[in-house]
Amino acid sequence: MMKNLKLFGLLLIVCLLMTGCFEEKVEEKAPEEKVIQAEMISYADLNKIVNDFDNYFNTDVIDVRSIEEYEEGHIKEAINIPYEDLYDIIISYDREIIIYGDTSTKSKQAAKDLIGLGYKNVKYIAGVNNWTYELVD
Repeated sequence: MMKNLKLFGLLLIVCLLMTGCFEEKVEEKAPEEKVIQAEMISYADLNKIVNDFDNYFNTDVIDVRSIEEYEEGHIKEAINIPYEDLYDIIISYDREIIIYGDTSTKSKQAAKDLIGLGYKNVKYIAGVNNWTYELVD
């Protein structure tokens, strides 16, 4: 009986020593980055901005349609940068950018592309095809 008790005590000490010798690996997680997404704004909001553009001096409105489509009619104050030239833009990263194409799909994709380039304050509308306000030539 004493021999069994000594053996049990020895096993208990070995187990305690073994569990104390092994460090539990804890994976360090990288801090989560905030995912920046483009915000869709209403036609009314964009129309208000372009009609009071002097008070929005830190805002650029970009039309990503072709030059021909832009010349047929575009939103007041918009500058034309065709979608295929979007990666060549030179705009300060601290500016607000409101972007649009002919459809919401193209507008949203262009906005995502700008965010991918490092722009953080990007908004878009659901496409100029449904714009109910006046377009300029």
